[in-house]
Amino acid sequence: MRMQFTAALLAFAVLLLLPSGSTRAAGSGDAFAALVAAAKAEGSVVVDGPPNDAVRTALTTGFQDKYGIPVSYISSGSGPSAARVRAERAAGKYLLDVFVSGSDTPIMSFLPSGWLDRIEPALIEPDVLNTKDWKDGHLWYADPNHTILRVLQYVSVELMINTKLASPKEITTWKSLLDPKWKGKLLIKDPRLPGAGQSLNSYFYIHFGPDFVKKLYIDQQPVFSGDARQGAQMLAQGEYPIWVGGEWGQADSFRKLGYPLAPVLPTDGPGILTGSFGLINLMNKAPHPNAAKLFVNWIAGREGGAIFAKAMLAGTLRTDIKQDWMPAVELTQPGRQYYDAYDYKFITVDRDQALAKFKALLGL
Repeated sequence: MRMQFTAALLAFAVLLLLPSGSTRAAGSGDAFAALVAAAKAEGSVVVDGPPNDAVRTALTTGFQDKYGIPVSYISSGSGPSAARVRAERAAGKYLLDVFVSGSDTPIMSFLPSGWLDRIEPALIEPDVLNTKDWKDGHLWYADPNHTILRVLQYVSVELMINTKLASPKEITTWKSLLDPKWKGKLLIKDPRLPGAGQSLNSYFYIHFGPDFVKKLYIDQQPVFSGDARQGAQMLAQGEYPIWVGGEWGQADSFRKLGYPLAPVLPTDGPGILTGSFGLINLMNKAPHPNAAKLFVNWIAGREGGAIFAKAMLAGTLRTDIKQDWMPAVELTQPGRQYYDAYDYKFITVDRDQALAKFKALLGL
């Protein structure tokens, strides 16, 4: 057994020295078997993931059940994670193997700081490399150099109504919100809040221009709310008939209790795609480099991908996973155009440029 284990490690070491194309030519199945052996020898993996108990349980038990490797799970949230890793690395400490995150922190902090290894060469599991099982026939990377892998994508529902106070027939477009009858009756996500939630504000400026923004945010005299749970409750209890920039997951919990709430997908602009905590990052100088590579192959594969997406209640970019936990309104529809809020250019250029103009217009 010891000789077989040593041989597996040597085989894996040889494969790592080959170019990525040669590695796959040598047989991705053999390379993956060697990776499993090397990962088990390391004995553990450290993952920083979503601050969500269901996800923590799903990822730790799912990976350990599959490979017998314990997962040390950290869930400080994307922004605090960047501050923690920066402090650790300044002190010469390299404690993290894999970072499972939203869009902004890896693209705006981890990547420019040089903390990540390219994930593309590490993806060697045959199930992961089978592009026919991915949306549009390719793996999805969040950056041009294929350093960050994206595994989640779904429709972001940004408009919802109380159907006793607003008819679905009269709220069909974003511009319907400008009807004078809704003046002072709109609940809108607070545009002063920081973070990726500002994407909707940029979307409005890019697609409808400054006149629309001024009319919606100033002339209509909306009420701003920064608490999604509170916003859903106010909509459900009829304090406001319309919620702009809300979270359908929060509103849907009230709908399931019998409140007359409904999502709206406006027809006068492209649908908005999001990705939740769907970006997978491979840390460089990782303490368990082989277990880290095995983990990213697992979470990108069919089995791990299904476990992760279901725990997140999010849509997956894999086409071989039945997404029966997803509400139909959050799934993309054939023939409809979409605007991806996780697009690299949108995050690094377009969003902030539009947001600066948006804030200047509103005096924020």
